Amino acid sequence: MQTFDYKLNMGASVETTQTVLKNQYNDGYVQRVSVGINNRREAWSGTKTGDFDTVIKPIMDFIDAHKGAKPFYWVNPFGVKNKYICEGYSISQRKGNFWQISLKLEQVF
Repeated sequence: MQTFDYKLNMGASVETTQTVLKNQYNDGYVQRVSVGINNRREAWSGTKTGDFDTVIKPIMDFIDAHKGAKPFYWVNPFGVKNKYICEGYSISQRKGNFWQISLKLEQVF
């Protein structure tokens, strides 16, 4: 399995979700139960800016090669190595040949 070796710009953010089953009763009571042994997931959003050919294009090529379905390793800003996927990205031009790519890396098991 390949490793995504690119560092995101400062300001990356993480959204953590827990997989839970809920059963709502008529009296307003809600019963909740944790689902599975890996019910906690992270999704990191971040950007990387730089020269198109040397910074942005290699990231695009890496993500495209994994086709949004094949997982890869990535060391998140907390320093923890996990498996992630990236289903897509957006690119915007900043100035001249200076570009920014925005990614969402979702943890998988």
